Parts: sequence; structure tokens; C-alpha cells
Amino acid sequence: MNIAIIAANGRLGQELVKVALEAGHTVRAGTRGISYFKNSDELTAIPCDATNYHEVKALIKDQDIVFSCIGHVPGSLANVQTIATKNIVRVMKELGIKRFITLTGTGARQPGDHITLTDRFLNFGVELLDKPRIEDGRKHVEVLQKSDLDWTVIRVLKLQFENNRPFTLRENGPTLPFVSRSEAARAMLQVAEKNTFIRQLPIIGR
Repeated sequence: MNIAIIAANGRLGQELVKVALEAGHTVRAGTRGISYFKNSDELTAIPCDATNYHEVKALIKDQDIVFSCIGHVPGSLANVQTIATKNIVRVMKELGIKRFITLTGTGARQPGDHITLTDRFLNFGVELLDKPRIEDGRKHVEVLQKSDLDWTVIRVLKLQFENNRPFTLRENGPTLPFVSRSEAARAMLQVAEKNTFIRQLPIIGR
């Protein structure tokens, strides 16, 4: 497949580029700031601010699937996911691209979710300290739900660096307390390759 990855030079984005190339896909890596990618027949790095219409259009044109690895980093807007998602949805609609896969926290609750004590405790803490981040995750989901895209939002409680482990995607969890970025990247690629969880928000569990 020809895939575009937005925020490809972030920590999750780099893992997704890696697993996508290992699986034999052709990747356009949308980067912001410094990029360490080396262009090849299978990989092209393109500067891309996800809130910029023209840059997103240049990145995703002629691609089969669009991935977003946008997260909150120091200096980013509090509603960066929502603003970027609105822009991405607009461009995808104009270009006739349907499949979109992204990731957010389990604070974007859905009916029927199995919420663990750890999940409840950590999200309560984040909501106290950084409520706009939780709200941004929820609102970017609402943008997708109002669109006609074939979207999937992978949900995790907390990302970290650790070894790969087996995982299971479940529609309503429960979540694992910690998920490696490699696992999250593999989960995102899995739903793309299998074309599963269309217009759903699966949680990474065991």
C-alpha cells in the first residue's frame, strides 16, 4: 500500500514508519522540524504542518491510507489534534481518500467501555492537570464521527518505550496500563492491512 504518515518524525511516527517499511509498504513521511529520514524508493520525507491545508494535500495526494501520529508536545496548541483532524478530513474528502487511522487516549470514553481502576485513576489525574489535552482527544473523535471517512481511532492509556509484546485490539477494552510505541504502531498498521474496526475506537489490551 501507499501510505502517508502525519507527524512521522515523532516518537510514535518513527515506529510506524519502521514497521510499515518492514511490511513492504511505500511510505510518505510528513515531518515537522528536524527529519532524520533518508529518502529511498520506499520512503519519501516531506515537510508537513498538519494544520496547513496545502502541506497536507501535498503529502497525502495519491495515497491509499492516511495515518496521524499527532500528539501533545511542549509548545503545541492545546487543541492541535482537533484543528489538524478538521484539516485532514477536509483534504481527504477533496482527494477522495477514505481510510484514516489515528491514536488517542482512553479518556475519549465510549459507551460500553470496561474501565480499570488504573485507567480511571490516571485519566482523573490528567484531567486535573491538563484537561485541554483530554478534551482535544474527545473533540477530534467527534470530528471524525461527523465525517464520512472510514476511520479508526486506536486508544491507549499511556505510551512508553518497552519491548514488543503480544496484544489484542478490543472494542471496549479493558486497556493495558502501559503500551509500547512499537505495539501501538503495529496495532495501527494491523487495522490498515486487515481493514478492521471501521468507524470504531478499539483499545489495545491483552
